[in-house]
Amino acid sequence: MPLRPIIQNLVAGSIFLAVLLTLIPSSASAVPLYARQTGQNCISCHLGGMYPQLTSYGRLFKLTGYTMGTRPDLSDLEVQKDAPPISIWLQSARQYYTNVPNGSGAAPGSAMNVQAISLFAGGKITDNIGAFLQWTGANASGAFNSSVDNSEVRYADRIMQADSDLIYGFYINNHPTVSDVWNSTVNWSGNFMGFFNGGTAPVQSPFIDGYSPGSSVGAGAYLYKDNTWYAEAGVYKSITHGPGTFYMTSGSAGNTLIDASPYYRLAYTKEFGPHSIELGLHGMVSYAHNATAASGGVSDWGGTINTYRDAGIDGQYQYNLNPHYFAVHGRLVHESASIAADQIGVTAANPSNTLNETYLDASYVYRAKYGAMLIYKAVAGSTDPMLYATNSATGSPDWKSWTPEIFWTPWQNLRVGYQYIIYTQMAGASGTIPGQTLSPHDFNTSMLYASFIY
Repeated sequence: MPLRPIIQNLVAGSIFLAVLLTLIPSSASAVPLYARQTGQNCISCHLGGMYPQLTSYGRLFKLTGYTMGTRPDLSDLEVQKDAPPISIWLQSARQYYTNVPNGSGAAPGSAMNVQAISLFAGGKITDNIGAFLQWTGANASGAFNSSVDNSEVRYADRIMQADSDLIYGFYINNHPTVSDVWNSTVNWSGNFMGFFNGGTAPVQSPFIDGYSPGSSVGAGAYLYKDNTWYAEAGVYKSITHGPGTFYMTSGSAGNTLIDASPYYRLAYTKEFGPHSIELGLHGMVSYAHNATAASGGVSDWGGTINTYRDAGIDGQYQYNLNPHYFAVHGRLVHESASIAADQIGVTAANPSNTLNETYLDASYVYRAKYGAMLIYKAVAGSTDPMLYATNSATGSPDWKSWTPEIFWTPWQNLRVGYQYIIYTQMAGASGTIPGQTLSPHDFNTSMLYASFIY
């Protein structure tokens, strides 16, 4: 892969961002909206400044409803004119794919350009109510599309006594696991560099991983007792009409419609010195219609229902003491899927299928500037030649990958990095995929990026 023009473009982009940073007034401290609200810098909430990984302080900020800090509530908004509760995130990237989808022709590559833009709003609304609202525009497949992204509104309170500490709250959000504060479930795990297309690799995942922001709306409640025991329960459902559609992707055409589906999470946590651990259980039972939202609207509730039962074990370890920052996250998820009778022989060959997901990541940051991450993912499950027909002639969903990454954060607002996803197994094969001319490594993908957030 020719690196010189890529590096030249990245350096030019970094210089532009550096100049932009020098033009930002110093009173703003060049930090996003929550940092302006709390008066803390990025490493207070994010491990080594590596968003989205939360520190103990960051987890407390989210659990207490995004309300910590000195910013007044909505009744005094006029005093916030110099620090509005908004932020922007820009990601510029150059991606390189080893092959094209059908294995013929020249390998595609994207130009170094703005790949994603996110706008954030939220923070403290009242002493007990706060929000995290995100809108994202993505430059993918030659078109720029935008929609509501991860979004959540919380009500929270805290009862502290001499021998006890209880945080409790309620939330409304638009995606299962948006509520996660330990970065060990799918929505906030791993690297947050977005829109990384693994060369159209045919990889499967549990249904709980496949929810996209805007496909459903959920409401839930949680308790966190003595900084040790955590419990959460929620229900998610596709909303086709009314104010709840604010959380839905615009139009929602093509989204799978979800009947009321319960989500739960239990966790044990402990902190000692700079160390923090979490071990928990999470799961969801999803009732998915076999008809997607109608094109141009969201009123089609036809179709029978497939049921997906996902149950997982998750964990986290963190070391947070300058100059060294280290974290490990992992989860094991088992899925049992029951396919509707009218879909047997149409979309699936089996009346039931299983998937088992393994996820691990480890990251290290030195002086909140230089970092590296390694991610391992693997999925194995029952063979279904109809459901996984695009994978291979055998219909195996099994795959494995490794993703190493290095990055540099010259300022807390700017990150420059390179990541490379390496597939070691695809469709159950480590060599040539049955029925294809490709092997797993033909789907390897690299990305050089610059990410700016303010």
